Amino acid sequence: MNHTLLHQVLVSDLVVPIGLAEEPGQESLTGFGARLSDDTWIRCDLMVYRADQARGDLWYVRGAPLLAVEVVSAASRIRDLGTKKDLYERFEVPAYWVVEVRDDGPRVHVHELGDDGHYGEGVVIAGGRSAALTRPFPIELAPDKIFDRLPGRPAPRRSATVSERTAARTAGPDLPGSEEPILIDAFGHRWPTGAEKVELWDGCPVFYGEWDERDVEIAERTYPGRVVRLDQPPGEPGTMTILPGPAGD
Repeated sequence: MNHTLLHQVLVSDLVVPIGLAEEPGQESLTGFGARLSDDTWIRCDLMVYRADQARGDLWYVRGAPLLAVEVVSAASRIRDLGTKKDLYERFEVPAYWVVEVRDDGPRVHVHELGDDGHYGEGVVIAGGRSAALTRPFPIELAPDKIFDRLPGRPAPRRSATVSERTAARTAGPDLPGSEEPILIDAFGHRWPTGAEKVELWDGCPVFYGEWDERDVEIAERTYPGRVVRLDQPPGEPGTMTILPGPAGD
């Protein structure tokens, strides 16, 4: 099962139990945006929010959702398990779940905001276990039962060879000259249309995917004067962040 299909299965498996657990005045959506502030816009894989946060024909909810759920991918792993938790904590999202699949099966990292405004250590639910949660609603969270459509134990991952790592760094064709049409292969690989997800963190665009120096060059032309940063080695899954440029004299 490839990542895109796995991601869809994991998210869809959560929709029904979360929908059944919602309390009056709560709603949920998948792949929807949350406007946490004027310079921070996050697209959760699944979120629960108050109905009054999405009045009108908005394409996002206003303010912090009641629950944010992220499904780990190779490109999002570092942020989902680290800096995104810190971001959600700062904006006082009451509950944050991270879903991932390992060789021993699915697991859910659960973080709930304490009275001190911090998530604390969090709880990992895996290995046939379950937990009774209360935020943002009472629910018995049992990953093995919820994600029962997953295939059997996957084969152990092997390390990429040198030639494979080299191929990854050069994957995807260059964009053609301005006078030539853009073909599907280039359109699907080159930034930003090849992005798995796009968000805005504290005024800095963040693009999830597999990026290399060519994407940096495109981003630098698109955002002149700003600093384009690859958050991992070129060609590996992760994020590309557009940072403010140096202040003028």
